Amino acid sequence: MKIKIPPPLIVVFLTTLVYLSSNFIIGFELPFRTQISILLLLIGLSVLFIPVFQFFKSKTTINPQNFKNVNNLVSSGIFKISRNPMYLGMLIIIMSTVVYYFNYFSVLTPFIFYFWINEFQIKREEKKLEEKFGSDYKKYKSKTRRWI
Repeated sequence: MKIKIPPPLIVVFLTTLVYLSSNFIIGFELPFRTQISILLLLIGLSVLFIPVFQFFKSKTTINPQNFKNVNNLVSSGIFKISRNPMYLGMLIIIMSTVVYYFNYFSVLTPFIFYFWINEFQIKREEKKLEEKFGSDYKKYKSKTRRWI
């Protein structure tokens, strides 16, 4: 199944749902929720944008929908820790909204994102990267975890 929704739109959709759910689903009190949420948001934004700068520096695309413009396999820096740090950053951003609006629905959203990105984005990307970079990508994949 080829579902091509840009990952940032999924983040916006899920965080909007969390916000809307806060209007009709009672939340739970969490000490320091605002501070924890802001900290997670800042970490998520950092984890999201550091690899973007690495991609620009390597002169390759950040667009996961267009594999024709993938020029280089980036495996240094944050990519030594995670093959998908941009998606990890997006997941942390979603988790920041979970903490802020902490309710039954919000707790589900990171799992929805994780499943969606693995099934409809990462698996397709990995296949394309393997086709393009062959044994180099297989070697990188064997040494570096998908998420963290």
